[in-house]
Amino acid sequence: MRLEGPSATIREAVSEEHVDAVVAVTELGSPTVLLFLLATLYWLVDRRRTLLVVSYALAGLTVLITVKAVLGMPRPPESLFLIELDGDEYGFPSGHTFAAVVVYGGLLRAFDRTRSLPAVVGVSGIITLVALSRVVLGLHYLGDVVAGALFGVLALVIFGRLVRGEPRRGFAIAVICSVPALLVTGVTSYTLLGIGGGAGGMFAARYVDRLPALRNRIEGAVLFVVGCTFVLITEVAIDAIPAAGGGVLEAGGGFLEFATLTLMGTLYGLQVAGIILVPAAIGRLEWPFASPTNWNGA
Repeated sequence: MRLEGPSATIREAVSEEHVDAVVAVTELGSPTVLLFLLATLYWLVDRRRTLLVVSYALAGLTVLITVKAVLGMPRPPESLFLIELDGDEYGFPSGHTFAAVVVYGGLLRAFDRTRSLPAVVGVSGIITLVALSRVVLGLHYLGDVVAGALFGVLALVIFGRLVRGEPRRGFAIAVICSVPALLVTGVTSYTLLGIGGGAGGMFAARYVDRLPALRNRIEGAVLFVVGCTFVLITEVAIDAIPAAGGGVLEAGGGFLEFATLTLMGTLYGLQVAGIILVPAAIGRLEWPFASPTNWNGA
């Protein structure tokens, strides 16, 4: 089922001197890279369509961690790891592959590019490379990444039917699906992201159609710099909290633990809401020039 034999063949086909290149590829499916990608597309390209994919990603995360914990299938032996593991202990299905399908595939669908052969080939290539990189790095078996890809496709189909083009529904699904995740996995940074980020998205998404459009390219550049700075600050703040890397947080241990959980969930909510609403702050600035461009970020 997990295709251990073919996995060994794939690992042996890539020499360790190419590990850095493989790590760079696997980062295309990492939460940080996908966060900045979606934020940039939201600020500069198309807000509603990108926000729809953001809601898919959050909802998908909460479902994925529940499935992985319920199945409880471990990763390959640590002796096969070529990099340090930064995530949960479960290997089936692959989270990076799932995320790549949901985000890149979701963008393909949201931007109506499913009939564009170059776009489909490009997205399929990225997903395949991310999936194979996880096997090469020894963090997953081939069966794990195949399951992650199939599960991602299934999630996109289901979310598309449930959300029906409304990002707030997607964020609501993320909050709802965080409940079983909380019961199965306990209080982790991922469940808090689902609850806090979903709640922040539900609140802020109501204003997406009322945000000012980009007036010129310099305003777009300022929005990108300010937005990225905000994301970096919130990421640093979240990472500074104990167990923010995905470990289980001890709930019910007193005021300090309660305050930690509350702070982390609040920061996730502020991060998502801030990404959505930062165009409102930039749109209030007055520029010494008033010639608009065709660059429409609305």
